[in-house]
Amino acid sequence: MTMFTRLILWLLPLLLVLPAASAAETAGGKLFIESTLDNATPWVGQEVKLTYTLFFSGTAPQIEDKSQPEHSGIWVRELAPENYINSAPVSKNGELFRKAVIKQLRLVPLQSGKLPVTGYRLRCLVPQQGEASLDSRNDTETIVTAPTAIIQARALPKPAPADFSGAVGHFTLSVSPENSTVHAGEPLSLSVGISGKGNLDTLPPLKVLLPEGIRQEVSVASPDTASAKGSTSSVNTKMLLIASKEGTFRFVPLKLTVFDPETGRYETIASNAIVIKVIAGRTAMMPPQSPLPGVMPPPADPDPLGAVIRPIIMSMGLAVLVLIFGLHLRYIKRYKRTGVQQKTSEAAEPIRPTAAPAPATQTSTGGKSPQSLRNELYGAVKKTGIMNPAGLTTKELGKLLKEKGVKAQTISALTELLSGIDHALYSPGQISPEKLETMNRDASRIIADLTRS
Repeated sequence: MTMFTRLILWLLPLLLVLPAASAAETAGGKLFIESTLDNATPWVGQEVKLTYTLFFSGTAPQIEDKSQPEHSGIWVRELAPENYINSAPVSKNGELFRKAVIKQLRLVPLQSGKLPVTGYRLRCLVPQQGEASLDSRNDTETIVTAPTAIIQARALPKPAPADFSGAVGHFTLSVSPENSTVHAGEPLSLSVGISGKGNLDTLPPLKVLLPEGIRQEVSVASPDTASAKGSTSSVNTKMLLIASKEGTFRFVPLKLTVFDPETGRYETIASNAIVIKVIAGRTAMMPPQSPLPGVMPPPADPDPLGAVIRPIIMSMGLAVLVLIFGLHLRYIKRYKRTGVQQKTSEAAEPIRPTAAPAPATQTSTGGKSPQSLRNELYGAVKKTGIMNPAGLTTKELGKLLKEKGVKAQTISALTELLSGIDHALYSPGQISPEKLETMNRDASRIIADLTRS
């Protein structure tokens, strides 16, 4: 074996440990992406997390996905992205950068062997003058490609048990009734859940063996839920049962065979045992009893008219309560629908990693933060009939406002203030109270002009 071959074999483990990176240099600074796996050698069916991190120097770039990753033989689901991505300072190779997590994926290998995740590209717009603005025509465009992330999936041990469910992870099962005692003929709610660390998206439905005398009416499964980091998940099912007879019913514990990657073995997990007691129904008729000797029956109602009017008054009162409740529900639905529309409008804005978390500075005069001012300005623009001002360039926004009859002086003040707000949000450090107060005064004047227009 030559010295060169020995050197390659010695460096190979080190190269596998180091995260891959792809770099580009623009007039505004350096840009590169790292692709990081939390586990590069999982078992088939074991969930891992892939994180794409953007490193940049200088002004924070405006970013958007150019292409999605390619992943043959891998099940993939993206964790919910954020509208605004915060960045943090970091030192790499003696240079100062800021880093921001731009995408995270949940990966589950479906077959063994070498499985690459490749082809993810990011489009970055870097301002030439070092200041962010709505007008991106003069920004420097750079396409940054993420390095390939390689999963070396291990095949599950053979032979697998005949009752293996296909779930890979560390889980617990639970079965819990709403009440341990119920009347015959009345519904009983039973919750069946599985939770833990692993992927449950491909798990078959859980089956509960019901004792004789209890039947199932309906079953509703809740959506799979995952934690913010994608490390845990759970599936819960609500079952509605009816007991047709009295007695004490014991449920057979629910069992599931899974592969635990921590121990490297197949294991059978079981739920807790439950017992339900069913007693006589509420509607069972009591046998008639003769009155006790010497006890007179209660006198008849002396006011037969009142006996007729009282139910009518009670019915009217109940109708009023139902009407109030219906109006309250209608108000809540309208409020939620307005909130969803506002969130959709905010989500349409371009994603830009902030150079520092946007400060919610409040001055002694009660001034609003730059983010609040921008939202109010966009709201005033929308009232003129322009539905998506956040997605327009300065020139496009000015042209549409001019068509709506807005004065040129107001348009110029609006675009200048929006540019100043972007600079305050995405530049390092905090805005001074004096400048924030000036922004508040300018915003109030512009909003008033737009309202009059």
